[in-house]
Amino acid sequence: MKKFFKCLGVIALLLAVYSIFQALFTGVAMAGVLFYAVAAGDLPVEMLSDVNGVMADPLFSGYMVDAMAIGLFLSAANMLLFIHLTRLFRLRMTIFRSIALKPLLLSTLLVFTSMFALNIFVQWFPLEDILANQFDGLTHNIIGALAISVLGPVLEEVMFRGAIQGYIMRRTGNPWTAIVIAALVFGVFHMNPVQIVYATLLGIVFGWIYYRTRSLMSVIVGHVLNNSIATLTMVFANDVEVSDVVGAELSPMVETGFEVVTFLGLAALSLLLAVKLHRMLAAVPVPWSDACDNIEK
Repeated sequence: MKKFFKCLGVIALLLAVYSIFQALFTGVAMAGVLFYAVAAGDLPVEMLSDVNGVMADPLFSGYMVDAMAIGLFLSAANMLLFIHLTRLFRLRMTIFRSIALKPLLLSTLLVFTSMFALNIFVQWFPLEDILANQFDGLTHNIIGALAISVLGPVLEEVMFRGAIQGYIMRRTGNPWTAIVIAALVFGVFHMNPVQIVYATLLGIVFGWIYYRTRSLMSVIVGHVLNNSIATLTMVFANDVEVSDVVGAELSPMVETGFEVVTFLGLAALSLLLAVKLHRMLAAVPVPWSDACDNIEK
């Protein structure tokens, strides 16, 4: 029971600190962009007393996106520093050379196939995407795109796999308990119905890869790939429908059939890649942390 509360405390601490960082840096960025808007003459001073009027101003929405992007970037950077200083996961140069090229490529391919399979899977459920507009705005902002595509994945893997999963694994000695708990927290952390299911399931894939390879680089590369594809999809998205391309609209039954076959094929391929990766790697040492030089023992 003592181990359980310690693990719960670490999870609560990390989530609380990150929430504080987000509120703090987004608030500071918001104040900064408001000051800039007033100084540039884009926002009359008298409008500041009319909150509803300011929020309805299309020009202000652009400043809002800038503030959110800056806040997201700064909170992620400071959270990485916090995790490093608390020694829950040490950020060292060894993170970049802790896995051989072949298993790195194989684990990245596993993430790639799992990602597309899960994208099909979550579409079969009536899950709402409440952050679609926010995500769209951030992906069209340079700082926001970098935060979502690069810095965000690095932070999330350091935080959820390196710090949370690693801590639970060291405390309990049970890898699957650590993998599932870290994945569930990872999913809920996104606070978006459609992302909760997707992120939880993909988090289990990330967690297993991290446990098996004992390298955070293997999941960071895969996570960056996942977020970068999502960002590029939003940036280059257009209104062209499938029916416009093929010249005829597919029936729901045919379309669902394609989805099922594609999902089963990708799921089977992901399983084969996981088996191959498992056989390629040496047995996991006991204790697991002995092979992880990024963890403070």
